[in-house]
Amino acid sequence: MSGGEEVSDTDAAKVIALPPVLHLGSVLAGILIHWLWPLPFLTWGVLRVALGLFVISAAGALVMSAFSLFRRMDQDPSPRTPTPRITQGGSYRFTRNPMYVGLSLIQIGIGIALGNAWILILLLPTCVVTHYGVILPEEAYLERKFGDEYLRFKSSVRRWI
Repeated sequence: MSGGEEVSDTDAAKVIALPPVLHLGSVLAGILIHWLWPLPFLTWGVLRVALGLFVISAAGALVMSAFSLFRRMDQDPSPRTPTPRITQGGSYRFTRNPMYVGLSLIQIGIGIALGNAWILILLLPTCVVTHYGVILPEEAYLERKFGDEYLRFKSSVRRWI
């Protein structure tokens, strides 16, 4: 190494957890809490389930489009792996985090479909943990690795929506 270059133990963001695990845990906690202390809403049966499934489907399409863009670029979507380049096409033109937006919408859809307000309530702490424990470390990593290129992308595309 030439003078002044710092070597890290890994070339990846130091995230506290994987977002799919955070959302799954949040949904499961919402189901458990609902079982202990029911907090139902939207009791209109079939229409509620249809609306929830629509939201899940649309959000799933968003997640899958971002995931497939990563795969086409031969890039691992896990925030715990090195990022070879900044992903800017597809849904990344509208949000810097389409997979996290999609996971949040999937959680909303599940809450709606099940008529379970706890799942929706638990989305807030899940998003806070995702923001501080995943997104901010990812952004710091990308700024260190890509510098001005990432700062330009960051200034032109919203973090969430």
